[in-house]
Amino acid sequence: MKEYTITINDKPHNVIIKKIQTDTAIIEVNGKEIEVGIERHFKKPTEPLHVRPTKTRPSPVPEEPGIQKSSTPFASGDIVAPLPGLILNVMVKEGDKVSSDQTVMKMEAMKMENEIKADRSGTVRKIFVKEGDAVLENTPLLKVES
Repeated sequence: MKEYTITINDKPHNVIIKKIQTDTAIIEVNGKEIEVGIERHFKKPTEPLHVRPTKTRPSPVPEEPGIQKSSTPFASGDIVAPLPGLILNVMVKEGDKVSSDQTVMKMEAMKMENEIKADRSGTVRKIFVKEGDAVLENTPLLKVES
């Protein structure tokens, strides 16, 4: 539960958020429980970033006749978007130390909020996106170096 004091028309009110769901919340205002609707507002998405890769990762598909080889663009140390989406929250800044499996960003994809986690420990060297950016799958989000 989160507790707040909010002021409406110069009068303070004690508000406790008891339960939050996708589009509703149960709150207590000055001791009275109320169900309220919630509408999420997002920044208008920008055009997806198009980043030219410096290296490519070879496809895990073995080379066999009739099988098309694909590659996923990324640079060494890059953490990339797992699918197309909208960057909601960048939780680190350049120079920060991160550990493997630490959440570094949150993005909305397919109407779900997804945590982007570091796949290695190291230092954040470069952040390629900002909150509100729309990104494509495999777009580099940030670079982590050991």
